[in-house]
Amino acid sequence: MITFKNSYLRIFKLSIFVFLLGCGLAMGQAPWSYTIIALFSLLTLFFVISCQKIITHDKLIFIFGLGYFCLSLHWIVQPFLVEGGVYLLIAPFGFLGLIILCSSFWTISSFFVLKISKHSSSLTVAFAILLGEITRSYFFSGFPWGIIGYIWTDTFISLSASWVGPIGLTGMTLFLTALPFSTLKPLKASSISFGIFLIILVAIYFQFRNSERIYSNSIVRLVQPNAVQEKKWDPSFAPIYFKSLIEMTSEIGKEKVDLIVWPESAIVPFLDDASQDFKKISQNMPRNSELILGIRSQSENKIFNSMILLDADGVVQNKYDKFHLVPFGEYLPFMAFFKQLGFIKSSDNEQSGFSAGEGSKVLKSNIGWFRPLICYEAIFFHEIYNQNRPQFIVNVTNDGWLGNWAGPLQHLQQVRMRAIENGIPIVRTANTGISAIIDPYGEIVDSIGIGLKDYKDIKLPVKLHETFYSRTGESVNFILILIWLLFLFFKKRVFRIDGAL
Repeated sequence: MITFKNSYLRIFKLSIFVFLLGCGLAMGQAPWSYTIIALFSLLTLFFVISCQKIITHDKLIFIFGLGYFCLSLHWIVQPFLVEGGVYLLIAPFGFLGLIILCSSFWTISSFFVLKISKHSSSLTVAFAILLGEITRSYFFSGFPWGIIGYIWTDTFISLSASWVGPIGLTGMTLFLTALPFSTLKPLKASSISFGIFLIILVAIYFQFRNSERIYSNSIVRLVQPNAVQEKKWDPSFAPIYFKSLIEMTSEIGKEKVDLIVWPESAIVPFLDDASQDFKKISQNMPRNSELILGIRSQSENKIFNSMILLDADGVVQNKYDKFHLVPFGEYLPFMAFFKQLGFIKSSDNEQSGFSAGEGSKVLKSNIGWFRPLICYEAIFFHEIYNQNRPQFIVNVTNDGWLGNWAGPLQHLQQVRMRAIENGIPIVRTANTGISAIIDPYGEIVDSIGIGLKDYKDIKLPVKLHETFYSRTGESVNFILILIWLLFLFFKKRVFRIDGAL
């Protein structure tokens, strides 16, 4: 009985410790961005994996994932709090469901990789976690939020994303932190790991040491009305927010404004009913300027979350419909199934939610071609790099759903990575913040913080030459992953599995 109790206590203590290590890895994400703590947590995890025999590795990774996603995705309850009412009761279940689902990607990949490879080393587990991050990014429409590689965003190591993207960064991080605990000679493995990391540092230094920030003569005005989600559609407050947008748009700047950008769903009327709003907008726009805004549009029996470009006369010149929608937020999965059962009427647009647009586009403005991204679409790295390279990217968003701390900061963190990966500046506006212009190196040129009503006129940075990642995408990563996989499966007697915790 005593032995059983001691064993149970050891399992409990180890589980708590590994859960806290997952939280430590999450500390590398915004709003904390403590990269050192994140790396230490990964190193400690792989040390534990290399010497403990109490809990199977796939279960250990599940516990580690729970800690990671529990802290990094804690903001996910915010949309439920905005809605209030019965959604407050649903919030805990939505939160737990998401973190268990995300952790399961790591666990399932760990189970199968360990089962097939028959190696229990830290390198094998590192590969399994990487595989879990890949499947999380692609399966079931994908949810690549908070990928491990983002812990480097506030360091110059993030510039290597222009070669390998976030998946490559994640693979590099996992491989180098697992390697010291995977071979028969840990000291030699640690030296190799450090040597590879040093080579990466030197390569980044020599590539970017002479880089200079070049700016065009085009002036972009970011307009942020601080329209909080709880009041955004309220008939008492919507006119106030519209008035704020108009007033900030009409301000005379020090230099000629070429392009004005409003946030997602900036005005209440649908596109076909917004002629009076467009007229008022055109009357207050700086001369010969253009304006981009988010708006809802309708076609036949479908509603779209759209972005449009207005000319100085208030005429719509270009339109884009969001095609990667938020599950359960903008549409209900398995909609056709529910319609067949009669739960939702085919003509009921409000219950049906938004429809997906035709796909990605590159639109033309007076200051160059741009790639529109609406809110959530900015997290999908693999849907951007293969586009015709525009002069800039425009991301309109409504981060009022995400609270006023971790959610918006993590969203901005991922947008910064999109700029690095593609070598293209990004213009971003949000209803409540954070609005910013980001240069091709992922650095924020200027911004408007959370909870502020303001506008800023900023020179648009010039894009870089085509990056290696924007040219090759994930193909090189998948080749490297295949090599890693072959190494794990066919290299015999490489791993150190002995020891006990």
